[in-house]
Order: sequence, then C-alpha cells, then structure tokens
Amino acid sequence: MHEAEKTLLFEDLFKQHFRQLYVHAYSWVHDEEWAKDIVHDAYCQLWENFDRYTDEPHLLSLLYTFVRSRSIDHLRHDQAQENYVQAQKASDEDNREEYQHYEELIARVMAAVRRLPPQTRRVLVGCVLHHKSYKEVADELAISPLTVKTLMARALKSLRTQKEIFLPWVVLLLALHSVI
Repeated sequence: MHEAEKTLLFEDLFKQHFRQLYVHAYSWVHDEEWAKDIVHDAYCQLWENFDRYTDEPHLLSLLYTFVRSRSIDHLRHDQAQENYVQAQKASDEDNREEYQHYEELIARVMAAVRRLPPQTRRVLVGCVLHHKSYKEVADELAISPLTVKTLMARALKSLRTQKEIFLPWVVLLLALHSVI
C-alpha cells in the first residue's frame, strides 16, 4: 500500500469511527477527556503499526481492542492511585494518633518530673536528659556522687509509683540511666 493510500485509509477510519470508539471508551472510564485521550492513543498506536494491518474490518476490531486495553489500564492506574491515597490517609491517621499519644505520655512524664523535689529533679534531668555522669552532676550541684545516686534512686522510685506514667517510659528512663 502506498503512503497516500495509507493516509487516506487512516483518515477515513478516524472520521468514520472516532465517535463510536469515544463512546466505547467513555463507557469504560466515565470521563470525557480521558475517553478522548484513550481513543487518540489507540489511533496513534494503530498509525505506528499501520504497515502490519491493511484490511479495514480488522483495523476497526483492532482499534476496539486498543481502546478497551487502554481503558482497562487507565482504570487499573486509577485504582492503584486510589489504593495508595487511602493507605496514605490511614497511615497519616495512625501516625497522628501515635503522635498525640506520644505527646500525652511526654506531658504526663514531664508533669511527674516537675512534681519531684527541686534537687531530685535537677539530678534526674542532669543524669537522664543531659546524659551526665553522677560525678558531673555532683560537681555542678556541689553535692557528693553518693547523694546524686540516692536522689536518682528516689526519683526513679517516685516515677515508677505514679499511675499516670506508662510503665515502659519508666523502663526507658531506667535503661537510659543504666547506660550512662
């Protein structure tokens, strides 16, 4: 087939069947712009492989196959995007809940620490939060390292007995303390 004949056949296919292929695509995707794009892509795919196909009845069925395939691909892509968005929303909600829970726990721990006697609080903050040794805290506060050890024991015992503090936080504080 000559190039001019090929072009005329293709133009004829486009003019005669674009509307029905558009309706077919629209029945799948329910979106006018996507249906037009899908049909356009189907015609582009046909044009790129036009030399392989010569007879019009087959060309029309081939175009329907291209439209159906691209419509299904579009729906799969939309479904994958929707699944991703839903998973992100669920993850964001979970993270938000975890963060709120974490903030509440921190607030309770900090309230419990604020209720400690001032010297005991300074020792706890120095050893646990600032990662200082008993000797460093003792030097800063001008007390003996044994006093720091005693005050730390009292602070941790006090925190363990307070009901508003979740036990793992106390365990974490103890673990941090024992590492230091």
